[in-house]
Amino acid sequence: MKLKNKVAVITGAALGYKDGGPSIGSAIAFKFAKEGAKIVVVDILEQMGKKTAKKINETGGTAIFVKADVSKTEEVKNVIKITKDRFNQLNCLVNCAASYEGDIFHNVVDTPEKDWNNTININLNGYFRFTKYSIPLILKSGGGSIINISSDAAFQVTKDFCVYPVTKAAINSLTRTLAVDFAPKIRTNAICPGFVKIANSENDRTPEELQKWIDGIAKKYPLKRVCSVEEIANTALFLASDEASYINGQCISVDGGYLISDTHDF
Repeated sequence: MKLKNKVAVITGAALGYKDGGPSIGSAIAFKFAKEGAKIVVVDILEQMGKKTAKKINETGGTAIFVKADVSKTEEVKNVIKITKDRFNQLNCLVNCAASYEGDIFHNVVDTPEKDWNNTININLNGYFRFTKYSIPLILKSGGGSIINISSDAAFQVTKDFCVYPVTKAAINSLTRTLAVDFAPKIRTNAICPGFVKIANSENDRTPEELQKWIDGIAKKYPLKRVCSVEEIANTALFLASDEASYINGQCISVDGGYLISDTHDF
């Protein structure tokens, strides 16, 4: 029970919106709950968010769901208020909610301004909002941990793919800034996954097409497979626990060695 008597707010923690399978956020929520944490499940997807909380409660854990759009300050503040009213403490914030939608697969000239602004408002400003309004409660609770889900995209350049990597690079910078500003009470780290097989990776592919696509990507990784959501959750659990008590300000790639290999093209 590495997180016994702890309270964690996890954004983007709804189950996968297409088939109800695990997302990165929900996998972290399940892992933390199994280790004793009380979970505040946050997502804009109400039905799937409630399912995450329900599954935790049905398996002996404690969870509540709070619907919130991370791009709206008042909704973010409401999550923290509910957390305080219900549990009177907050020990860990996991920023996971992100947008990968819109017309974003372009260079900076061709990216529509509305899609640029939307991506930044969710992926970066959403992290800012939740962090800003969580920190006072974390400090009042005696300190804790902030974990930002970033991406290996922060460290590499892919042609005609601009705004998403920009947000992830900014998240890494935010992580390091927080690590300096709020230590020693709060440790802040980022997880930078490579390709992760998640429920909503399906897009419009058939299951056979999806598997063929994933198998092709896996060949580019030294470990010859893609990452599971559970492996990201295991890393988050470590960072949230006392086992990582001297790890602060780190942006940890969980990518099977992809960044150090010579096969960076998709």
